[in-house]
Amino acid sequence: MNRIQPFASAVRPVAVYVLSALVFSGGVVLLITGAMPPDGSRIAVLRDVLPLPFAETSHLLASLTGVLLIVLARGLAWRVALARRMAVALLLSGAAFAMMRSLDWEAALALTACAAALIVFRDAFYRHADWRSFRLSPLWLAGLTLVVAASIAVGFLSFRDVAYRHELWWQIAWHDGAPRFLRAALVAGVVVGILVIDSFLNRPGQPSGKGDAVTDEIRTILAGSPDTAAQVALLADKHFLVSDDRSAFLMYGVYGRSWVTMGDPVGDRRAGRDLIWRFADMVDRQNGRAVFYALRPDFLPEYIDLGVTLVKTGEVGRVDLGSFSLEGRHKQDLRSALRRMEREGLVFEVIGKADVPAAMPALQAVSDAWLSGKSGHEKGFSLGRFEPAYMREFDCAVIRQNGEIAAFANILRGADHHELSVDLIRYRDGVSKSLMDGLFAHLILYAKEAGYRWFSLGGSPLAGLSDNALAPVWSRLGAFVYRHGDHFYKFEGLRAFKEKFDPVWTPQYVGVRGRMGLTAALFDVASLISGGAARMIRK
Repeated sequence: MNRIQPFASAVRPVAVYVLSALVFSGGVVLLITGAMPPDGSRIAVLRDVLPLPFAETSHLLASLTGVLLIVLARGLAWRVALARRMAVALLLSGAAFAMMRSLDWEAALALTACAAALIVFRDAFYRHADWRSFRLSPLWLAGLTLVVAASIAVGFLSFRDVAYRHELWWQIAWHDGAPRFLRAALVAGVVVGILVIDSFLNRPGQPSGKGDAVTDEIRTILAGSPDTAAQVALLADKHFLVSDDRSAFLMYGVYGRSWVTMGDPVGDRRAGRDLIWRFADMVDRQNGRAVFYALRPDFLPEYIDLGVTLVKTGEVGRVDLGSFSLEGRHKQDLRSALRRMEREGLVFEVIGKADVPAAMPALQAVSDAWLSGKSGHEKGFSLGRFEPAYMREFDCAVIRQNGEIAAFANILRGADHHELSVDLIRYRDGVSKSLMDGLFAHLILYAKEAGYRWFSLGGSPLAGLSDNALAPVWSRLGAFVYRHGDHFYKFEGLRAFKEKFDPVWTPQYVGVRGRMGLTAALFDVASLISGGAARMIRK
């Protein structure tokens, strides 16, 4: 076994797909061979050692096992541990049935070898999921139906000289293969019919356009998350997929055919890894397009295993508060901004969560003034929007001028003082040229004094994309837009502003399952954030 393990580790990346295909093929073999006439010489040997009812029953069970192996092949492709255990049992049972129905030692040997391979590569099947993971998508159902139909066609061709009559259904004889074929075909057809009916009756429903309620269990998971970006869950405009042990969730929205996750799973990493596969399975059964948006590097191996095509969409900047300081020549602009704010009578203050409702009218006035000079409507999904219910969830940093609020930003806090960031930033025009520099300098110093490890500056769209001739088309196009797209968005200006704070940049990605549909997926994501395609195009 010690010699086998290094080999198993080396080929594990492709073992899942190979074994899934082999189990599928094993099911096909049991169905096809069950529809063909048995070898007379082998039947002659078998009748001397086995009662006829055993052989007849084995023929039926072999065909049933073939159908179930095709069903389990889907679970194996999703790396489900339960599917592996069931497949091993069915493969060994199928081998025994193949021997008892016609001494088909070749098929029995192949099925046993496949079971042994599943045992060797058991670590490749790590997903903890129940039987619902085996429910077939329309594509898999079509494949299963075609295989069963093909086996029936083979049977009718093999026994084309037989005169079919009702009595055949009840005939039992060692050398009479047509009745066995008919009974096995009926069993396989009934099982396929049950699976088709089950897939329609238990198909997951399309979520409504309105987001799910933010339950106490979602709040509990959020409270333990060090990542502040996850708190956009409190916008209540997304749907939630929660792990069975209630330790993690995945949030998503739906636009067109695209089912779009917002960020990586939140909560326990192992449970989150399973949620990625559950989400893809749910979307697949709805004939949708699984899109994974605003991904960090942490879960990239899981997305790659799932067959997700990843493209970089920009970078996220975070300030290391342990080393941050306003000292030095390159921080002169920030020190000047703070002194200018002081001369102009601008005062930084943090309003506690309990006091935010009292300040809501003033915050609303600032927000309305800011929106009137921008696109005129709120965004959502990945970005906060001004809603009193959402604002009441957080402390709020404000800049006051003569006692009146001139700018504000709600404060997002990660667990264990890991990270602090802001989401919704609104201000009145003409207050001060140093307003944004000063506001962020105050916020970073506030986070540092409060003992946080990082301050997140948020994303810089299309930053860090390569325009090398060998780079993917999307990367080169994004780099071109980044350099020349200031008419639509201040890409370089936003990056330059955040560079003042010496952030550590982390890449961010969007992923689409499969290699097609990236352009449509990106359009749907932008429409989801903008509140619809019409608003996005107008912007």
